[in-house]
Amino acid sequence: MVDSTTQSSRSEDSPKPSTLAYPDPTIIPPTTAHTHTIIILHGRGSNGAFFAEPFLSSQTSSGRTLRQHFPGVKWIFPTAKKRRAAAFNRATINQWFDLWDLHDQENRKELQYEGIRETTAFLHHLITEEARLVGLNNVVLGGLSQGCAMMLHAALSYQHDPHSSGGKGVSFGGFFGMSGWLPFADDILNVSIAAGQEEDGDDDFFDFEDGDTDNNSDSTSAAQLRAANLIRDIADLPVLGSDLTTTTLPFVTIPILLGHATDDEKVPIQLGEQARDVLMEIGLDVTWRSYDFGHWYKVPDQIDDIVDFLREKVGLVNVEDAEKI
Repeated sequence: MVDSTTQSSRSEDSPKPSTLAYPDPTIIPPTTAHTHTIIILHGRGSNGAFFAEPFLSSQTSSGRTLRQHFPGVKWIFPTAKKRRAAAFNRATINQWFDLWDLHDQENRKELQYEGIRETTAFLHHLITEEARLVGLNNVVLGGLSQGCAMMLHAALSYQHDPHSSGGKGVSFGGFFGMSGWLPFADDILNVSIAAGQEEDGDDDFFDFEDGDTDNNSDSTSAAQLRAANLIRDIADLPVLGSDLTTTTLPFVTIPILLGHATDDEKVPIQLGEQARDVLMEIGLDVTWRSYDFGHWYKVPDQIDDIVDFLREKVGLVNVEDAEKI
């Protein structure tokens, strides 16, 4: 049984805006000194507490749970607002954003905007609060299914003020996604390709300086800035201007682990592969793993991979490694 507490993540001097009235997240505190925070989103129709219990109870091949491997981690499992689901006769369910047809995302595409806008604001607030405690470089993001999709958008649109966390890092610690996809993937890919082809900087919407595409590195930077601004526009966030260098975009150096089942009946693996390919197209460090376990996470294989990722790519201290010293 997971020992959990449910509480607000906001501090007294930074109230959560009333317009973002999301349920308080399920928070699983660290069992030793707090070094990292991992924020994970559940899938459509679920909630934070329901997702947290089996996930943190799952054991790796060594017989340990994630909490036992990483006792210094604070785990946060937010819960989505209840929204009308157009695809289910407007039934009210927990979902991060509405969606008509995952297999044809261009169909009634506009249904996604409101939820993505509201949830992005909610998650950015939560991320900023945790960054104040441990530094952005010690905040890891993740999600399952629609939670993975939503968290990718939140990560790609986030802009961090290093002064708000005492200068402790300007990049996320890492990201791991399970059985997910990337909303508006085709649009992101198109603007990224365009960034590599265009030589002038007269595009007011994307607003980057002349010369950003003069070489491969600059093309990648331009693609990243274009991708960020496209996603920020979807979330009704201000466009990032030409005075911003992409080294300050928190997602640029984020290590990413994406896992997907070859026989996923809800989110076809092709959508996970598309997310992988688009993220790699804009120059991100993506590790890909596939499994044969339907729409969920495979135990212990996928939990083992998450532990290895957090240890090797993010730099978390694994109890098993410490015991060998």
